[in-house]
Amino acid sequence: MTSVQTEIWTILRLITWGADYFKKKGVDSPRLTMELLLAHVLKLRRFDLYMQFDRPLSEAELERLRALVKRRATHEPLQYIIGETQFYRRTFKVNPSVLIPRPETEILVQESLRRVHGIRCLDAGTGSGCIGITIALERPDTEVIAIDSSEEALELARSNADELGARNITFRHADLFDDDAMRALGSFDVVVSNPPYIPPEEIATLEPEVRDHEPRMALTDENDGFDFYRRFIELAPRLLREGSSMFFEIGFGQAERLGAMYRSAGFDVDLLTDLEKVQRILWARFDKRIL
Repeated sequence: MTSVQTEIWTILRLITWGADYFKKKGVDSPRLTMELLLAHVLKLRRFDLYMQFDRPLSEAELERLRALVKRRATHEPLQYIIGETQFYRRTFKVNPSVLIPRPETEILVQESLRRVHGIRCLDAGTGSGCIGITIALERPDTEVIAIDSSEEALELARSNADELGARNITFRHADLFDDDAMRALGSFDVVVSNPPYIPPEEIATLEPEVRDHEPRMALTDENDGFDFYRRFIELAPRLLREGSSMFFEIGFGQAERLGAMYRSAGFDVDLLTDLEKVQRILWARFDKRIL
């Protein structure tokens, strides 16, 4: 894509060029990536591009597009570049201070909504706020408390809540491993979390979009991937009400060990599957008479 102003770059020509360029750079879904970048620059829906294939871009539009193309070619996540992503049929703002929501996390929310109608819900490690905000919007009679140890993440989550009109959610700065902070939160009917569960030795094997750009503290506990799950067991007697449920996203291959860990601690456990029939959600029910 040259900068010569006399050369005409139409939407169709740019899509064709971009798809080939991104393919050579090893970018996933190269044509879709180019279409989404174009739609972002032109402030159009992706569908609208197909109605304007012959539209030429101005030099100013091309300059903005070139900058974004260069960023994506270095494997910076598309979601960070355009500043948003879709989650549970809604648009959430994202930036490098938060993990990019995944389809597995939508399943986490879906399963918790399907199985529990709690009065008070804790979203632990809220990040962009996608879990807690979605629950708040889908269950307007539920009080949601969303916590994170990152002030930057909380600022973004609050912005998402305001943008989406979630009024029954409160954000608090709290570290899950701070006893005083957790005690101050009170007790809950439901706890939902997508904690850091990747062992540090596996970080190097991740795709560059994840390894080099997403916040490391949201990916790994810097131990064996189980620290946060152990902590929830420790917190259960004072964090959970009688009959409460906890829903956690878990890593590939962790289901058997986590299931055994929670059962041995006295929880009633189910392991729920994702769309690929892989066990990715831990559902643990709490009984104070046992713990």
